[in-house]
Amino acid sequence: MIFNTVWAYLYYAFLIVCCGYAILRGARSEYFGAAVMIVGSLSTLAVAKSFGTSWSTVEEGIFAIDIIALVALIYLAIKSDRFWPMWATAFHLLAVTVHTAMMVAPDIPPWAFGTGAVFWAYPMLLALAIGSREHAALKPGRPIESG
Repeated sequence: MIFNTVWAYLYYAFLIVCCGYAILRGARSEYFGAAVMIVGSLSTLAVAKSFGTSWSTVEEGIFAIDIIALVALIYLAIKSDRFWPMWATAFHLLAVTVHTAMMVAPDIPPWAFGTGAVFWAYPMLLALAIGSREHAALKPGRPIESG
């Protein structure tokens, strides 16, 4: 089960904090990025709860969600005038690469595949939060903080 560990609760808390901050402090790019990350995470949770995950073979449903999220992040990176979407896209590409590695070498241990597939969500969320902070700091009429 995907929601029966402390790590799952920590991830969803991190998701809420980072995306909430992006929605409160960001603009269109941050809203779109937060939406991609929230929808992707909830879709992954729904697929994992519906079909289960053993992480011993390629998880087709989760892989499909990750591909759709990657396309959305690539679109955001191209259209946005911010720098953080490039970082988030690169981190997500690494997550997709982990799925691809499992297709090429199916003898990867399940713990390595599962950890590698979910790990890159944390840097993605961090890139969103940092990008939101940078945007908020540079809003007109607000002094730039030093230090």
